[in-house]
Amino acid sequence: MRRRAPLSRQASEAILLSHMELTRVQLLAENVGSRAVEFDSVRANPLSIANVVTAFASAPHVTLLGSILLSTLLIGPRRVFRVVLRSGLPGWIARDFRLRHMR
Repeated sequence: MRRRAPLSRQASEAILLSHMELTRVQLLAENVGSRAVEFDSVRANPLSIANVVTAFASAPHVTLLGSILLSTLLIGPRRVFRVVLRSGLPGWIARDFRLRHMR
């Protein structure tokens, strides 16, 4: 049985760094590949229920307008209009104003 000669510190560091670089490239390739598959599946069926739910979850203004529409259908436009004007609209404007001036 032959024993391997011990590697110098520089050689062992070079081997370690090359392994780390290889692993990083593999992880990056997997990440890009998984995003491409996810993007293709979303583009393939743009009007699915899951996509609509994701759109409502990611867009707070759309969610607000959707809830106003739904409550208009359930409790009537007069009551919803008063509630929106009294509490919803000023809160929405104040939040947007605060966010824009905090930047």
